[in-house]
Amino acid sequence: MAILSSMRSPFRGFSIKGVLMMDRRRCAVGLWSVIVLSILAGPSLAWAHFVWVEADATAPAETGQPLKIYFGEYSEFLREERGGRLDSIDGVTLRVQDSKQGTTEVALTKQVNHFAGALPSCLPGRNAAVAQQAQAPVQDLRKHDIGIVKPMFYARTYFMCLEEGRINEHERDQAAPMALDMIPLTKGLNLATGRVSHVPGGEIVVKGFFKGQFLPNATILVHAPIGWDKELKTDAEGIVAFTPLWPGRYVLELIHVEKTPGEFQGKTYEALRHRSTLAIQVRAERSGEK
Repeated sequence: MAILSSMRSPFRGFSIKGVLMMDRRRCAVGLWSVIVLSILAGPSLAWAHFVWVEADATAPAETGQPLKIYFGEYSEFLREERGGRLDSIDGVTLRVQDSKQGTTEVALTKQVNHFAGALPSCLPGRNAAVAQQAQAPVQDLRKHDIGIVKPMFYARTYFMCLEEGRINEHERDQAAPMALDMIPLTKGLNLATGRVSHVPGGEIVVKGFFKGQFLPNATILVHAPIGWDKELKTDAEGIVAFTPLWPGRYVLELIHVEKTPGEFQGKTYEALRHRSTLAIQVRAERSGEK
């Protein structure tokens, strides 16, 4: 049973112009919109779920960073629970890639609605927390025109480890791409102003990869912290850009189907369905920042 009921927008996937025509009681802002109407719908479909990692935007070097892995639908405020669908991602792994190319495996324990881990200390600079789950069972999704597939989950987020005098905004990117991955090309770091994360109104640029090759014309869904989605298409080099309007955590979602049949735990499948997320923290600017 989920901690919060799933709220599904009837306007999901519609353009801003189309939604404006259907409901005049709304306020549109740039590429995003807030709709003054919510309709209660049935529970979300399990095949639409994904894994994402949450971490604080910054962490003191000496105390480290708590980390959480969720399974559900971020924009619908749905986090599956222990004893239910959260159990379907048992075996998920988590590691932290630090600013010096080192990797630390993080032990996980299952909580009520997430897997929890902690990094006891961290190296100053930009760190990546990366989760993978390759043990999910084969799913028969033919009634959804998806086929019989083996789900593969990947998730990534970043945090800045802080120690006075030890941050270098020109550090080499430590990212080691997973099979399906999204790597941010903008870091949101500006030492001149003391800013160490993205802010509302600042452009975020991301590149999608599959097995080391960029993904052109791929669909990336941006799930905003207020519960609404924006669909983007990567360009010829696998790049998308968007401008967040509100502070909070944004989760980007990318799906790629690899039409390679196989067998897992005695069940055959027609394709591997890779699903990856990138969680990005956006924080309101402090006084004096630009």
